[in-house]
Formats: sequence, C-alpha cells, structure tokens
Amino acid sequence: MPAFQHGEGRVGMVLSVAAPRTRDRTSIERTRLARPREAPRLGVALGIVAIAACAGFVWFVLDWFDSGRTTITFAAGGAGAPDVDMTFFPDRLAFASPSPPRSIGRLAAHGAKATVGTELVPGNAVVCYRAPGFGTGFRAVRLGESVQVELRAPGTLRGQVVEPIASWCFGWRCAAQLPIAGAEVLVMGGGEHGIVLGNARTDGDGRFVIDGIDVALDGLGFRVLAPGFAIAHRPVERDAGDTAVPLARSRVSEGRVRLPAGIDPTTLHVLARGLPGVQAQLASDGSFRLDHVPVDTQPRLLVHGLPPTMAHALARATGDPVVIDVVLGAAVRGRVVDAGTRTPITEALVYCGEDHAVRTDSRGEFELTGLLPGATEIRAQQDVRVPRHRPQVRSGREHVALEPGKVIENIVVAVE
Repeated sequence: MPAFQHGEGRVGMVLSVAAPRTRDRTSIERTRLARPREAPRLGVALGIVAIAACAGFVWFVLDWFDSGRTTITFAAGGAGAPDVDMTFFPDRLAFASPSPPRSIGRLAAHGAKATVGTELVPGNAVVCYRAPGFGTGFRAVRLGESVQVELRAPGTLRGQVVEPIASWCFGWRCAAQLPIAGAEVLVMGGGEHGIVLGNARTDGDGRFVIDGIDVALDGLGFRVLAPGFAIAHRPVERDAGDTAVPLARSRVSEGRVRLPAGIDPTTLHVLARGLPGVQAQLASDGSFRLDHVPVDTQPRLLVHGLPPTMAHALARATGDPVVIDVVLGAAVRGRVVDAGTRTPITEALVYCGEDHAVRTDSRGEFELTGLLPGATEIRAQQDVRVPRHRPQVRSGREHVALEPGKVIENIVVAVE
C-alpha cells in the first residue's frame, strides 16, 4: 500500500517494490520442490497402462485358447451329474459317405463338465451321450462354443413294421397289412442323416420295442431295413403311441467295381446317392449286392473309401448288372473367403458337379477328392440369415483344370 508522509508542506508517496520480488522467488522455490512429485504420478500412469496391456494380452490368449475347445455341461434336474459316456461323430453331408457315419472317438465324463478339443470336434460334430438312469440322446456341438445338455428320464418307443396289401375296388385300397419279422429298426438322432441312438429287431408280429431313449428330444426318427424291402424313414411323433411303418418291395442292384492294383476292395463301400443307409461293402473280387433300393428310382452309385486321387464315371442302379471302373482322378484343397474382407467363411457349402460336396471347417478350408480330370469349376455357397428378413444366398466360383493323379492346393473361392 502507498504511504503518505506529511512534513514542511510536502506530501510524498513511497512505493515498495521488494515484496513482489520476494513472492516470485518463493513461488520458484515451491515449483522446484514440487517437480520431483511428478515422477511418481508418471510411474503410476505407466503402471496402469502396463496392467491394462497385460490384461488385454491375457484375455486374447484365453479367448484364443477357448476358441479351440468345446465345453459340454450336463444337468440332471438338481441331482448330481452321473458319469456320462460320449461318442463323437462328424457332422457332414451323408449322401457322399456311409450312414450312420463312423465315430471320431469316445470320451467318459466324470462330473458335470467335459472339455474337448479338435481331436473330437474338428469344427462341427454330433455327440451321442449315455448315462446310467437317463435316456440316450444327442446334441450338435461346435468348436469354441459351450453347450448345456439336460439329462432326462429314459423313455420307450414302440411300433410295428408291416407290408400293405393293395386291392382294387373302385380304386386301389389297402386290404390288409402283413407283419414283417426280422426287420432292423434304428432310432436315428437328427433324422435320416443322423446317428444311431438305439436299435431292435421285429418279432413274429412285426412289432418292436426300443428302451432307454430320451423321447423328449426333437429330431428323432426311425430307419427300417428288411431284406427285399425298400428302406423307410419315419419321424418319431411324441405321444403318438405305437408307430406303424409300412414297407414297399425293393429292387436289388448287383454289379462289380474294377479297381487298379494295390487297392483292397473290402475297404470300400457302394452308396446309393440320396438314400442314406442304402449301401453295400465290396467283396474281395469287387462285386456288390445293393438291397433296399425303391423300385421307382435309379439312384447314382458312389464308391466310398477311394484314395483322394481316384475317381469313377457316372453309374446308376437300374436293376441291371453294372460295372464301375475306377481311374486316376484329382483332388482340390483350398478355402472360401469373403470377396470384400477376405476373411474365411465357415460352414460354406463347396461342391463340384453333383456328386462331390463338402462344408468348410472352422478355418474356412475344404478338400474335394475323387474328381474326374478335365476343366471344371469349384463352387461355394453361403446361406446368410438375417432376423426378420428372408434368407440370402451368397455364392462364388473358381475355374480349375484337373490333371490325373494331381492335387491342386491353395484354391481360393471368394463369395459375393
């Protein structure tokens, strides 16, 4: 503050300028003392960033690890989970492979949970589970996903296999039903392309009883095979009582597969395309006898079990003896990707012609074998389902030239 001095008629004012200089020096000292405190704050910030980075890395590793595993949890209605025996099967198109398919492997679960990897679930699979005191069932599983299975009390399926006898009375009518004894009845999980959950033989009255099935499951069906009769598939209807399965007479197709030297015929099967379950194993001389073919059909015949670079020409079951020649073929391996993002597409349908079709695995990869040599194209198709919209189909194709005995690698089919 200015100070006024009175004396000898003069008024003077004295201003102090030292105080501000003292305050500046003090603030400078305080700033110098405060600077060392910034180092701990910087260290804390770096520590937080490091912890976040480590947590992100751990999450990435765990997510990557879980993507290669499938966890199956069993619930037994509040009771302790029993020991469960599981059998894994490939989930693939059945018209190009034997039906039911051969199992991938088995696993016994001692407790409520079981974790499996690619050795049992190579992308997609179907598991058949059995537990003491509970019904046998099935469940589709996918690699990297967790599923819960509810164990329920076992049920019983009954029915009768008959042959309808037609008579003419102002039109064809069913005059009687003759029982068929000795027919094999299979309970299929997943329909006609599924896996076997149970089986039985019909008695003298054509009746059968199959116990120990989880009858509350969806997708159950009967497959019936009897000598001299066409194969029959009939869905299981809940609370329908005894199921009557009528069979029609079949046509037997016989023939022979001519193979190059070095291939064991007894390791091969002849399949009727479009009729899962109609198949025959080759004899040591390459001959076969294919039963259960409906009279009014001429299905294509496929030889299953050939080496990847072996193929055969078109053959049909016409009722006459047929000869199938196996020649050098080709194989194609590749992957299916999105045309825009180039990311792999899983479960895409890949096919060449009408007899060779597969689905891509979890990495978008595929393999087509047994292709005839020549110029052809590999096609891929993806079904896209959007909620509240009609399903969309995306497709792509790639032209290839197949040479006898060659395997073409790294084919990329882009779908748009």
